[in-house]
Amino acid sequence: MKSLSLIYIKISVCLVLLGLLSSCVDEIELATENFESILVIEGIITDKEEIQEIKVSRSYRLEENQPSPVTDASVSVTSSAGETFIFERDTAGVYLSQVPFSAKKGIEYSLEVSTANGNYQSNPVVGQEETLIDNIRSTRAQLREDTGVAIVVSSSDEDPGAYYKYEFEETFKIVSRYRILNDLIINEDDEFEVVPKANEEYICYNTLPSQEIVLSNTNELSENNVNDYLVRFISKEDSKIAYRYSILVKQLKISADAHDFYTTLKNLSESENIFSQYQPGFLEGNIQAVTNSAERVIGFFTTAAVDEQRLFFNYTDYFDVEEDPRPYHYGPCESYLPERDLLRELIETNQVELFGEDPPGVYSVIAARCVNCNFFGTNVQPEFWTE
Repeated sequence: MKSLSLIYIKISVCLVLLGLLSSCVDEIELATENFESILVIEGIITDKEEIQEIKVSRSYRLEENQPSPVTDASVSVTSSAGETFIFERDTAGVYLSQVPFSAKKGIEYSLEVSTANGNYQSNPVVGQEETLIDNIRSTRAQLREDTGVAIVVSSSDEDPGAYYKYEFEETFKIVSRYRILNDLIINEDDEFEVVPKANEEYICYNTLPSQEIVLSNTNELSENNVNDYLVRFISKEDSKIAYRYSILVKQLKISADAHDFYTTLKNLSESENIFSQYQPGFLEGNIQAVTNSAERVIGFFTTAAVDEQRLFFNYTDYFDVEEDPRPYHYGPCESYLPERDLLRELIETNQVELFGEDPPGVYSVIAARCVNCNFFGTNVQPEFWTE
């Protein structure tokens, strides 16, 4: 999911550019003027007994490429049951609870954050009623003239008007174009030498978190069911599904207010045209500055009841490789015979790997990405993986 800091910059750019529309005739280079450093807080505590996470950062300038993490914050969550949970900094801008805990149904929770600039507090949020995923499945589908595989989820809820946010983690198998058993190295005598490969380079895996905001609700439905809701669509041209693919889908039951917030965030993050009609202004959350009530804060703190399921499928479950060739990840792969000085440089900089030797001492090479799958993932198979 795109960071809240980035969304704020997008709003700022809209305001700056709209002011320039009537007079701009020359090419301009955008930079931040009158920059306002705004605190950004993101936190969802779940009903799972686990280490919970809160993120604290500050909005960043147009010419910068990542948020500015807050590393000196004091973070805690208090409950209406009289409990207090202290969070400690883990990595830059990420704070983890000292002990595992869960957001219990019907209990209110409040987030408190203190920094060198002041104190901040969220509105109370209540723990959600559990809702389980009934089923997730994959199916061949067509989406806007693109053929691929759809991941859909179904669930049912006894409560009317339920709101959901979906997150997913996808893992996929990577198979190199060629299986080469030997390496070409520069040995201790500064000479070319062919040796057996020391590591697995033919089969690898990669795991990626979702970068999308996926939301649904049953508020306007006659039944409190989510039936075959589209969580993820993967084009058959996407190399992630070239061999075997797995997805872990997480369903988070959230409040109506949280759903509204994430809907606004989704509209902002998906709008490629900064002059679109959707211009909400400042992104209002449920966290306020206590020390200085006029200070603006971006962010939302909420609870969620979570359930998750995993599924696997193969490319050949939905496509015939004769009619729909696999979508490879490595690009063009052609072997060639570089002259010796260039060959030495290419080997030392890990740009190529051995492709063949014929006659002895004459080496053909190929781009390393065509042989070594570790360029795209890791050769360590995940513990959950099954074939």
